[in-house]
Amino acid sequence: CDGTQCRDFTYVDTVVAVIRKAILNRIANPEPVNLAFGHKISLLEVISELSLLLDRELAIDYQPPRSGDVPFSQADSSTLQRLFPAITPSDFSEGLRATTEWFESSLPWERQAD
Repeated sequence: CDGTQCRDFTYVDTVVAVIRKAILNRIANPEPVNLAFGHKISLLEVISELSLLLDRELAIDYQPPRSGDVPFSQADSSTLQRLFPAITPSDFSEGLRATTEWFESSLPWERQAD
């Protein structure tokens, strides 16, 4: 894998907001709903952003793709937007920053420099 693989990330607070609204407003849909917004981000972009947040260069270990790996994933958000029009995506950088801060404050470990 060369890091150009893409995924459509959704911040956990957005997932919680959608589930909460679905429960409180009794919103149902006969088919699964993609909890994503159609914005693809490459693995290299994730690594770059994480490197900035941690203020250090990250080692990258390129490996061959595993059987069944999907190189590019981008959700169709039309059903999500129809059912939950007020829900908007969190900024990826802000979500990653909040996640990083949570890990650093919640887990019993120390960051170690390379």
